[in-house]
Amino acid sequence: MQNRQPKDQARRPKARANQPSAETLKPIGAHLGALFQNLERRVQAHVDLAERVRQALPAPEKDHVVSASYRDDTLVVSTDSAAWASHIRYAQTQLLTALNSAGETQFTKMKVRVGRKG
Repeated sequence: MQNRQPKDQARRPKARANQPSAETLKPIGAHLGALFQNLERRVQAHVDLAERVRQALPAPEKDHVVSASYRDDTLVVSTDSAAWASHIRYAQTQLLTALNSAGETQFTKMKVRVGRKG
């Protein structure tokens, strides 16, 4: 007669030496903290840039800036309507001058587009 193992033991996979044990695995949330911090930092940078753009614009135009961001060397300003995008494009030279004098020198061109508010 052969020496047989019970069925439940025979079906269990054998532990391999190069696989981590349950004690060495970290919960998925342990790595998300740094990702969320990075995301929060990037969002705050966009909010701050949009506020600097608003401060550099005259009164009626500043109320219609939805967001601002950089794409390579281009400053992208989003507005809440096509009409206000035209107004901001018309004020582009003044806006670029004001932002450059305030120390915002990361861009060489500007693009204005229509975005959504809220």
